[in-house]
Amino acid sequence: MIIRVLDQNYFVQQTLPSEEGLVQYVCTNVSEDDGRTYRIVRIPTSEVQPELIRYLANLYKEGLFHELIQYGNEKGHFHVVMDCGPTKARTLQDRLQTEVISLAERLVMGDNFLKYLIVSSIPLWFAESSMHTDHILFTDALECALDFELEFLMKFEDADMKGLMAGIREVLSELFAKELDKEKLPEMKDYLEKMLQGEYSDLMSAYQEYRKIELSLAGVKESSLEPKSLPWRLWDRIKSLASHTEKLIGVLVFAIVIAYLIWSVWNALQPTKQKDIYPAIGDEKILSSAGLAEGGKDSSASDDSLAGDISADDFSDDIWFSDEEGNLDEEGVLDKEGKSKEAEK
Repeated sequence: MIIRVLDQNYFVQQTLPSEEGLVQYVCTNVSEDDGRTYRIVRIPTSEVQPELIRYLANLYKEGLFHELIQYGNEKGHFHVVMDCGPTKARTLQDRLQTEVISLAERLVMGDNFLKYLIVSSIPLWFAESSMHTDHILFTDALECALDFELEFLMKFEDADMKGLMAGIREVLSELFAKELDKEKLPEMKDYLEKMLQGEYSDLMSAYQEYRKIELSLAGVKESSLEPKSLPWRLWDRIKSLASHTEKLIGVLVFAIVIAYLIWSVWNALQPTKQKDIYPAIGDEKILSSAGLAEGGKDSSASDDSLAGDISADDFSDDIWFSDEEGNLDEEGVLDKEGKSKEAEK
């Protein structure tokens, strides 16, 4: 089958399946013999939107989107011809499934992928629609290109930066799936999480952050990347949550300080409690001077009333005790028989 677009003839090598979108073909130019392939989408002329024609005309006129080869009407159909990329390039999906690619190489692939999106001035819709590993190409030298998906070209106005970032995140997640599944690249995980939350508003800021991660991992051997233990992952999670609750923690700390100050002032204003006075220590009774005058026996007061009468003035310089037999004993003065030790001397 030959498809003619303006002055060029393309030989159809493959018709790509399509369930809902437009019919696409993989073709070669009959006037070329270098094996270069093209993707052609065919749209019935009656269904072509004027906005689409103006959109493609502006891109072609600017001359910055080199992968857009040509477009035009031919026999009741509107055709758009796109370059399929380098002839010897393979899809990222194929390489990940059939090759063992080192972490260092995959970091370079991710770098080249993001740089390609920036440098090639790829229009937003064409970039977003091709964010699948089976449309991203890499040569043996790890140079990147895209085989643009055109099935839903009629929806070219639906693209936005948020959708592109979501697609980039999916591609990088597959590129580093081996490490991410085993928690070996926390830096990359955090980067992709930020991308999901919309922290990168453009491709350049996303690339600059990726570049920092790439440089931090330069020269690191894969064998040295061990998965973080559960305590470390919990600690990382706590830090992540703390960053979002910093203001709340500050308010709680302030409230605790205020509450403590109020309690301190209230406590200081309370009346001083009367000190406890103990009538005995173990088996030894503490007697007032009145009790001593009566022979060491408390005449009528109970222990509690006696304790209430004791004050510092009731005691002489010597401390008196009564033993189990009721004999008074001043330390160094009386023995158990009531005899004066000083008298014996």
